[in-house]
Amino acid sequence: MRISDLKLLIELSYSKSITLTAEKMHISQQGLSQMITRLEQELEVTLFQRSRQGTTLTEAGQKTIITAKEIVEKYDELNSELELITLRQKNPVEGDLTLLHSHNSGTAVLPRALKLFKSRFPSINLTLKESSPSETIAQIKDDPSVVGLINFPESFYQDPANHVLSSTELIYKELLQDDLIVCIPKFWMLSKDQINTASELIKRPMVYFDTRQYSEIVSLIFRETAHSPKVFLKTLNNELFRQTIIDGLAMGLISTLELSDNRFLKECIVQSDLRIKLIFTWVSAAKSPLSIPAQKFLECLRQSLNMSGS
Repeated sequence: MRISDLKLLIELSYSKSITLTAEKMHISQQGLSQMITRLEQELEVTLFQRSRQGTTLTEAGQKTIITAKEIVEKYDELNSELELITLRQKNPVEGDLTLLHSHNSGTAVLPRALKLFKSRFPSINLTLKESSPSETIAQIKDDPSVVGLINFPESFYQDPANHVLSSTELIYKELLQDDLIVCIPKFWMLSKDQINTASELIKRPMVYFDTRQYSEIVSLIFRETAHSPKVFLKTLNNELFRQTIIDGLAMGLISTLELSDNRFLKECIVQSDLRIKLIFTWVSAAKSPLSIPAQKFLECLRQSLNMSGS
């Protein structure tokens, strides 16, 4: 029994057609039928029932397909891991990298990138430091070896009075635009008008990330009321933040990226029309070239964002 045989079985279980499977998998119908007969003889069971309605799985076939999918998945994972090992052996990358990031970046953008980066470049010493966007910009100006991942509301970039992003000392590369949404616990049972009306929501408790920028973003979202929702809790603990919303104790701002990665959280909330667009931007010093570790991290970051959007 070969991996290619298992892949043929899996495809046949989906299509229920010898003709369609043979065409898609680039094998003759006779060759596919012979492979099925050989496997049935090897396993001493009947895997498929053939009829005018198509080719359907027997009980033994259903069990075989479940195991076949697990084997093929493990085989593909092994292949990917071996490719990474070969890549690292051919092109070992070492060095140090310090990345400054905002709290929003740490919860929404970085997790997938970090996993990918450490699997590909385990010899790079990566240091992550959380800081506000303004602090990140200032530190990169002082130390060109440092890079950053910052985010500002879209309105900040559109305001000509903001000169932070026009500095010739820095290079900015926009990576992603993502909505930060007011998310309300589902079992509050609010009406649609209440969910989407700022003057109604400011009466409700809200959990805040304990950063200056988070408070500023909340103020922007609720600017028409001239007030912000009352603070139920301020924290930097991501799990506590999410659990507070899941338990129905408070509403909070959650990014669409984070919601896409957390199905349970998404099922526990209702999304309001009140939201703000954040633009995530890579920042590095203009006066020195990007280091190899920084280039590799940026590659992984972009790849992880493509994976998130697929």
